[in-house]
Amino acid sequence: MKKNIFFIFFFFLIPFNSFSLEIAIVDIDYLINASKKGKKIQNELKNKSDNQFKKFQNQEKKFKDTEKNIKSKQNVLSQEEYKKEVVNFTEKVKKYNIDKKKTISELNKNKSQEIAKLLKEINDILIQYSKENKIITIMDKKNVIITKTENDITQKILKILDK
Repeated sequence: MKKNIFFIFFFFLIPFNSFSLEIAIVDIDYLINASKKGKKIQNELKNKSDNQFKKFQNQEKKFKDTEKNIKSKQNVLSQEEYKKEVVNFTEKVKKYNIDKKKTISELNKNKSQEIAKLLKEINDILIQYSKENKIITIMDKKNVIITKTENDITQKILKILDK
């Protein structure tokens, strides 16, 4: 009997809201695209990529001109000299293609590293925010089907990220 009274008394003294799970939703893609740091990273990466693309286009134009020049010399040069120029040109094109792949790979690696740094910073902010606001779970918005709009903390996190 004493145990029953104790349990009833115990359950009525504990506030029910202390058992509620606090869940928050955040749109990570939006934070990457809309934050000042995210926009800066994207602009820098776009500028680097555009510059490289222009260099690639210029080099490819030079290759086309060189190819036309070599073809125009076909009847003028001896067979041996013509083959030598074709082989030399082919080697230059192969080297260019290797360098182009390497440059594109480096650009992609740089992009991944910069976004990873930003995601780490966002993650640190989310951890701190969850501790301060007693949030147990934070989920990415793209993985949630339905939720209350007041559970979305994206704008709050964006303000903190932009400071």
